Amino acid sequence: MFWNLFRAGFERHAGDDTRWHAQRALILRERPSVLLVTEAWCWDLDDEALFTDAQRSLGMEGALFHAGTECHQAILWRPGVEVRSVDAYLPGLNPWHGFGSALLRLPGRSEPVRFVAAHLDPYSPLNRRIESDRLRGFVGPHVRTPTLVAMDANTVPPGDREPDWSGVPAHRAGNHLPPDGTETDRTPVGALLGEGLFTDVGAHLGDRTPTVGVSEEGDPARRIDLFLASGPLLPSVRSYRPLADVPAGADGREASDHAPILLRLASDTEEGR
Repeated sequence: MFWNLFRAGFERHAGDDTRWHAQRALILRERPSVLLVTEAWCWDLDDEALFTDAQRSLGMEGALFHAGTECHQAILWRPGVEVRSVDAYLPGLNPWHGFGSALLRLPGRSEPVRFVAAHLDPYSPLNRRIESDRLRGFVGPHVRTPTLVAMDANTVPPGDREPDWSGVPAHRAGNHLPPDGTETDRTPVGALLGEGLFTDVGAHLGDRTPTVGVSEEGDPARRIDLFLASGPLLPSVRSYRPLADVPAGADGREASDHAPILLRLASDTEEGR
């Protein structure tokens, strides 16, 4: 499962657990073997108190990847998942939120999978291009490990319908459109796709459902939360599903402004190995 947790960390740090309780209830309902999250705001504070509590209350262990912007990412896994390695750039080496990875062997699979949690710059098409260049290091002839990238790309991928930018305030248009264009800059995702690179799992399976709705700032609904699978992993993907039935918090606020996405990988038995 991949999920952008929105403002829950800020709210928890201020003493309001309402949104987190809704998020936790959904995660416990779905019980993913691996949970990749972004916008883990404040999870680093007070000796990682919120991160520690998330692990305890979800019954998972994990790794927190610190971002210089404080918009952290994390990867968590259930008991029975074997951890081979965890890796990330130092925060100062990332142009924005950055990314982290964990090499995990899942129950029922003999070969480990590298899971990558990433979050591209929401404000700069140029920075997003630079960040996607770094993500290409997780794929190629020299990389034999099956890899799955879960990413808030902050831009739409090739093939998705062009969003309606007419209602976006002028000061935010540059967050999405290159200086010399009037359409979305899809290059950051496009540069990761193709022969010998990654495959956009949602598009591959015919599901281009938007993962964010119209934002408070006027940004349009679009699909920006993505799973990208490397060639060796793609045949193992059995299902991909953005969740629509996300319970609201006790106060009626939505659990997040992003939909959580579920992806299922086949076991060795299902693949006839």
